[in-house]
Amino acid sequence: MFPDSPTVLAATEAAAARIAVETGDVETDFSVRLVRRFLGLCEGPRTRAGMLRMVRASVGSPRAGQAFYRVLNRSVVTPVARATGVHASAMRIELVCGQLVGLAMMRYVLNLEPIASAPAEEIVRRFAPAIRATMKGA
Repeated sequence: MFPDSPTVLAATEAAAARIAVETGDVETDFSVRLVRRFLGLCEGPRTRAGMLRMVRASVGSPRAGQAFYRVLNRSVVTPVARATGVHASAMRIELVCGQLVGLAMMRYVLNLEPIASAPAEEIVRRFAPAIRATMKGA
């Protein structure tokens, strides 16, 4: 079984959600896991080309941008929110998706340093607080 197979991912998500609930760290866990999952899709060998193609296409086409937001919502935000038990308004979810698109643009399309070459875990550590603030409305 592959580490990124749906079965393994579901088991991992469920275990992490239980830990988050037990420790009372649901929103923090949501933010960290969301950024990790997004970076994983953008950097994964099987998903990288498709994700980057969608990011680039979203710049020049409102339809492509909306399609990319739907993919983000379906493949990244909704599964992590479900696994962690986080509920948020549509406005907050859209703002979070916008932050993720911005991160992808800086890191993968514009290759802005030091973001482009930073290790993924450093990006997670520095970017998750922004997601957390958006989800809390602060």
